[in-house]
Amino acid sequence: MKVPVSLIVDDPAPIISVYYEHVARRTTSDGRPIIPTFPNDFLDQFCDIVEKHGIKGKFSVIPMPGNKGDIVNGLDGVSREDLDEWLDTVKARVLPHFTVGPEMLTHHKAVDLETGEALSMNERDWASTQDRTTLTPYISKALAILKDAGFSPIGVTSPWDFGIEVEDEYEAAISRAVYETSGSKEAWFFLRQLRNVPKARPWVALSEEGRTLVAIPGTLKDSTWQTISCPEVSDEYVSRVADEIITADGKEGEFVRTLSSGGYPIILSHWQSLMSNGLRTGLRVLDEIASRINKHYADKVEWMSFEEIMRFVIANPEEHPIPECRKA
Repeated sequence: MKVPVSLIVDDPAPIISVYYEHVARRTTSDGRPIIPTFPNDFLDQFCDIVEKHGIKGKFSVIPMPGNKGDIVNGLDGVSREDLDEWLDTVKARVLPHFTVGPEMLTHHKAVDLETGEALSMNERDWASTQDRTTLTPYISKALAILKDAGFSPIGVTSPWDFGIEVEDEYEAAISRAVYETSGSKEAWFFLRQLRNVPKARPWVALSEEGRTLVAIPGTLKDSTWQTISCPEVSDEYVSRVADEIITADGKEGEFVRTLSSGGYPIILSHWQSLMSNGLRTGLRVLDEIASRINKHYADKVEWMSFEEIMRFVIANPEEHPIPECRKA
């Protein structure tokens, strides 16, 4: 059987860059202003690459990006036409390949669910002191907004490392929230990175009351992050960045090391690192990485969405042991 390979795309939202909204300094390390918005043709270009190579994975849709409204009722500074176009494109061109879920509500300031107002702390810090009684309605709200927007989410992504200090409570909250909003007894979530961990694979994180929750970790770094602060756009530079994941001859890189160790290559990326502060160098790197994987490993790996990985793990639990980081 072929080994699953998958792409994580964190932080997407219609037009709004949540990275711009929450980053501490709004200039790149080389001194350029960080761009605040991404036009819809960027999503189209991403979809072109996905369709070209058959890439599959997980794609976030942030329900209330940057505390600037929500994707159902409207976003500050975003026209209804642009918002609807972005959502329609995700449904038509992303969903056939990717599992879509929220990256909690805002990926910025936490929200008071009663008033809808932003709290003084970000979502990551807020979550660190919560339990399942408060996390469940918060996650349910994120899932419900995506459902109202026409999606069918059965899993979530952690903004930053949301919930890691209270991971047991967080896992219980995800499972309950997914069941309450969708009726699904199977759910997934992305929180941890397991880079350079031999045999790194997803695992069943929770099994209770007839419900099953699968943790799907990232196992490969976001090599494209460096393109945010680099103005270089040459083919040679694109090749060097891609080399960190897989070299042109298919013999080296994190992908090769992870696969050789018995792990699943699950590649991390971010919407802003693919955009590369307007230069879109990251998209070219993704194009090259996927091309190299398909060229050298088509007989060994299979692109899978997170929902497909979730179902594979549930069907084969003995092949997916709990990692040391989550053992009691």
